[in-house]
Amino acid sequence: MLENLETEKSNPKTQNLDEMDIHEILRIINQEDATIALCIAENLENIENVVVNCISAIKNHGRIIYVGAGTSGRVAVVDAVETVPTFGIDSGIFLPLIAGGEKAFFQATEHVEDYEEGGKIDLEKNNVRSEDYVIGITASGRTPYVKGALSKAKEIGCKTALICNVKNPELMKISDIVVSLRTGPEVIAGSTRMKAGTAQKMVLNMISTVTMIKLGKTFKNYMVDVKIMNQKLEERAERIISEVTGLDKKTCKEYLIKADMKPKLAILMILSGKDKEFCIEALKKNEVLNEALKTLKN
Repeated sequence: MLENLETEKSNPKTQNLDEMDIHEILRIINQEDATIALCIAENLENIENVVVNCISAIKNHGRIIYVGAGTSGRVAVVDAVETVPTFGIDSGIFLPLIAGGEKAFFQATEHVEDYEEGGKIDLEKNNVRSEDYVIGITASGRTPYVKGALSKAKEIGCKTALICNVKNPELMKISDIVVSLRTGPEVIAGSTRMKAGTAQKMVLNMISTVTMIKLGKTFKNYMVDVKIMNQKLEERAERIISEVTGLDKKTCKEYLIKADMKPKLAILMILSGKDKEFCIEALKKNEVLNEALKTLKN
């Protein structure tokens, strides 16, 4: 029953919330938010296993498909979309599906989460394959839309995972891995756009970021595969090249242009002393910059 879920219960710390002054309300929200990282820490092993499956899926030319409704779906969209410019990957490698479609990102369409068949249909529309990895996201651990998607994924032979905010979620039976972020009662009872949504966003950040690091999309702690889509990103790319190589920004800009605006290629050209075509071939064989550099130096 919905009223028995941890995320739906009334928080004893905020029962007189409407009588508190603004500063006190803010203090309590801040205190409650501070507990989120501890909930995540308890799930690091399961999150690691999700990352391993993400890496495997992408190496096998599969996609990471996030599925959610309401806040969970919107959080999924934000994380997936931001992987494109940050790591220079193609749109759709991280694919977010939200109940109600694109309209639901901008407008509350809460009734669509109850349509189990909708999750199945959306997977079918996106030509889900067994190589894809399907991650359901639902605070309650029971959302019908997510259930439909996970059921369809299992039917096709996909690996599945569930990110939720309750213990022993209903959908654990169709999820290979469950990340249970037990954030507890919200400051406003049932408002899972707060702690639950924040926890989900933090975990998705961890999953996508670590997956990309291990697939060679960074060098040290720099986003060397950043896709240059505006002036800010071009300046960031020049700064990254300069900090990694020690060259002045003017020279780095010249290398960036020679490298077709690809920072990783520019860095490899500078650090290896090899020409562009030689470095392109090295990166085709190994996208991890450190490994490609070792190959060229041997």
